[in-house]
Amino acid sequence: MNGSFLFRLKLWFLRANKQLWVKATYFALLAIFSAIASLYLSEFVPFDISQKIGADTVDTILNILASSMLAVTTFSLTTVVSAYAAATSSVTPRATKLLMADSTAQNALSTFIGSFIFSLIAIIFLNSGLYDQKGRVVLFVVTLGVIAIIIATLIRWIGHLSKLGRVGETSELVEQVTEKALLARAEDPYLGAHPLFDRETDIPGDAVPVQSDQVGNIQYIDMGKLAFLSTEKDMDIYVAELPGAFVSISSPLVYAGKQLSNETRRELLKAFVIGHERDFEQDPRFGLCVLAEIASRALSAAVNDYGTGIDIINRGVRLLTKYALAERRIEIKHPKVWVPPLTVADLFSDIFAPILRDEGGIMAIDVKLMKAFAALHQLDNEQFREEARKYSRQCYEHAAGTLLLNEDKKALRTLMLD
Repeated sequence: MNGSFLFRLKLWFLRANKQLWVKATYFALLAIFSAIASLYLSEFVPFDISQKIGADTVDTILNILASSMLAVTTFSLTTVVSAYAAATSSVTPRATKLLMADSTAQNALSTFIGSFIFSLIAIIFLNSGLYDQKGRVVLFVVTLGVIAIIIATLIRWIGHLSKLGRVGETSELVEQVTEKALLARAEDPYLGAHPLFDRETDIPGDAVPVQSDQVGNIQYIDMGKLAFLSTEKDMDIYVAELPGAFVSISSPLVYAGKQLSNETRRELLKAFVIGHERDFEQDPRFGLCVLAEIASRALSAAVNDYGTGIDIINRGVRLLTKYALAERRIEIKHPKVWVPPLTVADLFSDIFAPILRDEGGIMAIDVKLMKAFAALHQLDNEQFREEARKYSRQCYEHAAGTLLLNEDKKALRTLMLD
């Protein structure tokens, strides 16, 4: 077993659990199982209890449940679709992927759909005469449990609806998933391989390039498969592109330390999952780019939302600070594989360069950016200090060409890092 099958299986479950229909299917199967289980649990019900519960009690409750859950599910789906549309137009289309994978919304919709299916199946069984008096008691108890779950879900869902699709809530979702990806990369900066700092010097001149057979963005890299191939074929492997990079059929994905057969080339290519768009899990830079998109849209002349721009700058500083302070554990688990690092220059470029380009000399944003760069400059990391000084100078140069008042230029000049 080279690890590729387990990687693909894990990736399939990761993607499947983000789909609404998958969770809805889980709840539907659980509902059907509950209705069927009630048929076989009747023998554990005392006879005197079964006499106290009327025969029509469960029928009435299930009919109410079926009609109300269908209406609630339809309303909730309409609300969710509207939230997706609002996020696309007012935040960024790249963030809708996170909204669609929102566990609270998926669990609520799945609970409503599952409850509707449960009541429907139970009504069919009741009208078919499959339940005796004791079976109705079991079904009554199960129905009460379903109602309790529905009430708890409705309370949570109502609170969640007030925030669904809002700019602040969507920005929070993007920050959370970006933080997770950044900290994962910080803890394992080279994905268990050796660092590849300079492609020109670290990759041997006689290394064999393996070019992509697809056009798209790298979403995941199966490091287990690369490690297996490097050991099995006794060759060094140099990864040329990280997740998030756009590749074409002329782009080398890896360089191999020896000549390769066509079969080995195909196996190396299978270690790269390439899709039509970027993904958040192994690509922390994508999250920073999405945050920058939110800020750029907020600072556009059509929206003119300075508050959101400032909020995104705060989030960027918070994410980069956590990344800088995270503990690095460089453990070489793949001794014959080399991987390039995630550079601080790229991180700064992803989050701050678009904001500098689009803020258009807004004094409040310029001051906030200067303070953000000052905060990052104070970190005990020379790379962060260098980039903070660089972007501080760029911010002043951008502002100097657009600000009208000399007082504003002087005030900004005092904030610039030397």
